[in-house]
Amino acid sequence: MRDSYPRTLVRLTFANPASLVYLGLVAIAALPMVFASATTDSSFAPLWVLLLTAPTSMILLLPDFANGDSGLAFGYFLAALALAALLHSFLIGLGYQALRRNVMQQGRTTT
Repeated sequence: MRDSYPRTLVRLTFANPASLVYLGLVAIAALPMVFASATTDSSFAPLWVLLLTAPTSMILLLPDFANGDSGLAFGYFLAALALAALLHSFLIGLGYQALRRNVMQQGRTTT
């Protein structure tokens, strides 16, 4: 029986080891942003999250920089990072599923 479309999206994004490792790394990299809110200087806090979610986060953040505003809207910034992380997790899940399917098919043909 085939999975429904929303269930497949959730399964590919969250329910495989490769995506879970990636999302765990993003969550760990986001911890300095949480702790930096208590300090005065938090300019480098989102650096690791930006690097982990690049290039998608950079593309999503372009409209904010195009306005000429020096400060980012914090809500838009967090939403762009979260969307980029979820998109990357989904793509990693697709790659993981394709690799597993390929390995399983090779195992069937050799026996």
